[in-house]
Amino acid sequence: MSGLPDDYLAYPHRRRGMDHDRYPFRILPRTAPVQWPGGARIALWVAVHVGHFPLDMPLKPFIAPGGMERPYPSFWDYTQRDYGNRIGIYRLMRAMAARGVPGTALISAALAREYPVLMDDIAAAGWEPACAGLDMGHLHHGGVAEAEERAWIAEATALLRGRFGGALRGWHSPAHSESHRTPDLVAEAGYAWTAAWANDDMPYAFATRAGTLAAMPLSQDLADQRMLFQQTMATEDFTDAILAAHAVLDAEARATGGGRILTLSVTPWLMGQPHRIRAFERLLDAILARGGVWPATASGIMEAWQAQR
Repeated sequence: MSGLPDDYLAYPHRRRGMDHDRYPFRILPRTAPVQWPGGARIALWVAVHVGHFPLDMPLKPFIAPGGMERPYPSFWDYTQRDYGNRIGIYRLMRAMAARGVPGTALISAALAREYPVLMDDIAAAGWEPACAGLDMGHLHHGGVAEAEERAWIAEATALLRGRFGGALRGWHSPAHSESHRTPDLVAEAGYAWTAAWANDDMPYAFATRAGTLAAMPLSQDLADQRMLFQQTMATEDFTDAILAAHAVLDAEARATGGGRILTLSVTPWLMGQPHRIRAFERLLDAILARGGVWPATASGIMEAWQAQR
């Protein structure tokens, strides 16, 4: 072919399995089964997106889901999102506490500075804190210099570790954003797990230049932000989809003798609305009523999985 360099078709990573060294190829149904505490078939992980959406959010490289939709200053957009941190999250806390279900709060670290009382309430609820970057305006991507990205992660980590200390073990970049080096910098900052790659139903070991992270399965397809906000589906369609997913995962657990994870990825400014909170409560009741469920935090699930690797 004319006009192409001689090495155009040379691909050094072409081989059987994956084309990178982050993790080996695996087929989940053929892996050794993982047992959850108490013989549970399903680990129920409720991941709550506690986000901060700045009024001056950038439009590039992309608008984060839930980002400002109107020209600056869009108080209409901002206050709707802020509703979650003022009201919606407390409805979720009450609903989950009443059923003995812990949460993992994926927190925009700027909220530790803006809403310190909310951080106290998250701790008092017994929820696990995890870092979701600085805020929804600081998106990680290849156009960010490594030094700048490292500084963002360091600032976010310092803000949350200043309040939660060693309880801060997990990372989730805002809007699932990443550069090719984000996992390396996250591991460098001392995190144990990340929830960024939506390619599995169970944890797996994720290699970085600073050590190994546990990749936790934070579902994107079943997230309330995707289904209720981006796809404008009815609340009942969201809860029905979660119950259908539970039925399949539970059947797989019974067939393989190994546990599975059902992730509820919920957003306070969406699921914490008064017209949705009862649907959320009914959803939790329905899942728990099926039996064989272990409600747990991300770190609790990670530790149970790591003990059996």
